[in-house]
Amino acid sequence: EVPEDWEVVQLADLLSENPKYGINAPAVPLEGKLPVYIRITDISDDGYFRPSEKVGVRSQFSDQYQLRKGDLVLARTGASVGKSYLYREDDGVLIYAGFLIKLSPDVEKLDPQFLWQYLKTDQYWSWVTVNSMRSGQPGINGNEYGNLLVPRPKPEEQTAIATILSDMDSDIQTLEQRLNKTRHIKQGMMQELLTGKTRLVK
Repeated sequence: EVPEDWEVVQLADLLSENPKYGINAPAVPLEGKLPVYIRITDISDDGYFRPSEKVGVRSQFSDQYQLRKGDLVLARTGASVGKSYLYREDDGVLIYAGFLIKLSPDVEKLDPQFLWQYLKTDQYWSWVTVNSMRSGQPGINGNEYGNLLVPRPKPEEQTAIATILSDMDSDIQTLEQRLNKTRHIKQGMMQELLTGKTRLVK
């Protein structure tokens, strides 16, 4: 259910081009001027580029798979099916791998940030659960992602919603960084206090 002045539109009708599969090439050590490779495992559960170690890709076709501003990639198979990442220019040049599908929203119809936030909702994940059921490994292909129904308010409302939610994401990341820093400090204090290296009472 959505407000009367919102539309519900198939995702395929809100894209500037058809969903596109990533490059099928092996990851290689990142050296020289090689572009960085983004794979399913490099995307965090909350949708950020968080590789344990950056790797590269060596292919004459790499330029055809470079992410641009406004592009999203979605995992198409395996336990991570449905996971999404919205490209950020701060992440540098990224080439997306074969188990990812690129979506390029038509920005006059759909704010990429709004879509990315929608891809975190319970409604979306319920859709993923139903549509990824296969006899073998779970998966959703490009055409199936195109069939996803997306609620669409007017552009200015999309932007307002996306801005508020993105600001909240930034606040969460800041708090998580502070929490991690405090945990590290505590770990160091435990080592000092519980081994007697630092004494509180003489």
